Amino acid sequence: MPTLKNMILCRRFARRLINERNLSATKEFVADNSIHHEITGVPPGCQRGPRAMERFLKPYLRAFPDLRIVFEDAIADRDRVVTRWRMEGTHQGSLMGIPASGKPVSIEGIRIDRIENDKIVESWMQMDSLGLLEQIGALPRSLSLRPLALLARND
Repeated sequence: MPTLKNMILCRRFARRLINERNLSATKEFVADNSIHHEITGVPPGCQRGPRAMERFLKPYLRAFPDLRIVFEDAIADRDRVVTRWRMEGTHQGSLMGIPASGKPVSIEGIRIDRIENDKIVESWMQMDSLGLLEQIGALPRSLSLRPLALLARND
């Protein structure tokens, strides 16, 4: 039963923070001593705790005010939950210096959470950042690596 409880916690975390835009609920789901490996390029200590997760999500929620997450798959084993998700929204605000394009986006990702005492204590996430940049027009088509990936499959 703990694995199901952990899976529900992770889904509620993403829905509450992303779909409902309730960043004040972060402390309800994320432990004070948590470490978030997906947050990179920041000073030491800025990957830890609920506040780090809020700072990570804020720019995306501002840039995509209609952002929604949908879960495609979830697997739980002991203290780990793996979710495969899709996020969709419209680029209506600046993101990392990239002006709003008004374009819709749909990207996929995978997240792994480790749970202790009913809170996320460690997380890893990979998302299709290249696809995101392509969809908002920040990456020239000629620089896209996707055609190379398609060619490699045909060898």
